[in-house]
Amino acid sequence: MKMLFLDMVRPLSLADGSLIHRYELVSNLARLDNEVHIFTVGEISFSNLANVHSHYVSPGNFLSLTVNYLKISIRLLGSETFDVLYTRNPNFGFLAGLFCKSRCRRIVYELNGIPEDEKNLLREKSEENEFPHAEKKNNFSNRYFSAHARLKLFILKKALGFSDRIIAVTPGIKSNLKKGYKIPGEKIFVVSNGANTFLFQPLEQETCRKELGLDLKTPFVCFVGNLAPWQGVEYLIKAASHILSTFPECHFLIVGDGAMKHNLMKLSRELEVEDKFIFTGVIAYDRVPLYINASDICTAPFIFARNAKIGLSPLKLYEYMACGKPVVASNISGVYEVLEAGGGIPVLPENPKALAEGILKLLENPDLRMKLGSKGLSYVTENYSWYSVAKKVNEVCKSAFETEK
Repeated sequence: MKMLFLDMVRPLSLADGSLIHRYELVSNLARLDNEVHIFTVGEISFSNLANVHSHYVSPGNFLSLTVNYLKISIRLLGSETFDVLYTRNPNFGFLAGLFCKSRCRRIVYELNGIPEDEKNLLREKSEENEFPHAEKKNNFSNRYFSAHARLKLFILKKALGFSDRIIAVTPGIKSNLKKGYKIPGEKIFVVSNGANTFLFQPLEQETCRKELGLDLKTPFVCFVGNLAPWQGVEYLIKAASHILSTFPECHFLIVGDGAMKHNLMKLSRELEVEDKFIFTGVIAYDRVPLYINASDICTAPFIFARNAKIGLSPLKLYEYMACGKPVVASNISGVYEVLEAGGGIPVLPENPKALAEGILKLLENPDLRMKLGSKGLSYVTENYSWYSVAKKVNEVCKSAFETEK
């Protein structure tokens, strides 16, 4: 198939899981002998895959980047036709449905969350931090947000309607689309996230610690990912005191960046555990396995909001397990199943004590850590490689042409 990815494929950044998703999906779809066209603003390595065609967009501010992107995409679509147009962006899906149907035989839209839920949660957290004593938001702000939300919802619904196939990364998203958006179930396919099992694999812990300048004898608990409200990292910080009462030498690696970083660092100072937390900021994608392998335990303390509603396809859990690490994570749909089948301990979400107890159980039992790590490694390698994910996406795209037979 000849495929066009409308979403920008940028140099990889840990702070944006969607970039990792795009990069890995493009790489592996190309390995399945598809001709894949992408837009990029930087040098992207695709391991010398001749069938990945990059269309360079000149960088700049948001307005100039958008104008440059539109010019190049219009020029490309004016000169070539494609079997599949693939996007994860509702704005692109909406525009493609209006203007690109004659140039693309099929449109496939991927949804990895409910956008209005994410935006509402980000907005609530922002207002809590900026206006902790405000009882009401002003009327103008309410009207603006309401109008903006309605417009975004209209665009999303249109994008979903224009699509020939919809890929949802969790069964919960599919259920929500069927009930809330009235999308026919036969149009929606569930394909989970994955892990790059060539990059994320077990490495010798001592070697990784030496390269990162970490103490060889200190126990390390690791979180990797975007520091967004739904990740629940604040509960790990609140759990630290309980963990440190038993293991005072323990340290915590917070690998990543995001909207909550400043508030999380402030919380660690307020709780007087600042000296036990290392906030790395953005780390190059190919160096993330060093931090995971340098750690003893990895954690994913997801919160109820957003996550419980749609379930999760937890990329970070797959990457933790691909490195052979035991995991302590929130007992939420999509996470619990992975922990049960793989290697990990489910704990009550938004409960620092439960999180601390799960981590302590592993800190106290090296044999259990090894057993769960080995189990998780086997499970992810067999079921959640990006190659296996791409094969499923490939089949969904092919199925969009069945009506032509």
